[in-house]
Amino acid sequence: MIFVLGATGKVGRHLVPALLDAGATVRALTRDPAKARIDPRAEVVRGDLGTSDLAALLDGADRVFVLTQGHSADREAAVARAAARAGVAHLVKLSTTGVHFGQNDAVTRAHAEAEQAIRAAGPMWTILRPGAFMDNRFAWIGSVREGNTVYVPETDPPSALIHVRDVAEVATLVLTTSGHEGATYELTGGEALTAEQQVTILSEAIGRPLKCVEEPERAAKDRMIRVSGWPAKAVDGLFALKRESAPHEHVVFDTVERLLGRPPLTFAAWARENASAFCPRE
Repeated sequence: MIFVLGATGKVGRHLVPALLDAGATVRALTRDPAKARIDPRAEVVRGDLGTSDLAALLDGADRVFVLTQGHSADREAAVARAAARAGVAHLVKLSTTGVHFGQNDAVTRAHAEAEQAIRAAGPMWTILRPGAFMDNRFAWIGSVREGNTVYVPETDPPSALIHVRDVAEVATLVLTTSGHEGATYELTGGEALTAEQQVTILSEAIGRPLKCVEEPERAAKDRMIRVSGWPAKAVDGLFALKRESAPHEHVVFDTVERLLGRPPLTFAAWARENASAFCPRE
């Protein structure tokens, strides 16, 4: 049985049905099963990694997909230790390409520490290190709906964005087939696109012109705080990550194609799939 943490997140919501389609038995963790939209074929369990009995949650699992809210190294280390005690055979940790490049921002450091805890716990392990997600562009929905405009920080680099379905498909392969134990896989899309190129592609997908406006970092931070409701500290952390990753975001890894036997999904495909989300509400 495969135990999936982060089952309702960007990757998890694709991973659970993909695993089930591959014939796996899946247990999915969520804080609120009544609100979670999890494939009904999965065993859905209520729990919180900070307060729940990890031994009970892990009972019967032989593989675990490890991703915790807030990218907590301590929490993921606790999961790894509990998994070892429960007899779990294989841990698959979702990390970030920032670890590969030695970034020093807080998010990347937490992932690096969690990777070490996973490797040291005892069970076999595989590390998945995706780059920036295409789904991050959902942050543009408000300004596109309201004024056909996309606001981006003026320092945004070209980025080899990855479709979350590609990450989920790689995770499914790793969790359901042998030969990936002890491997670390960097995952990106197949091309690096500037913000302006991404806006052009999105404009074509939704069928109306969009304007791309670059903002100084301070203005971009203020906008993000207003739109997302995030605390200033969280926004500062995100921009610290962006500064650290800027020299590397254009790097394309061929891992997705090597593992899946097909090219990575494109940003154009993502834009077409999600075009309706950018349409003004009637």
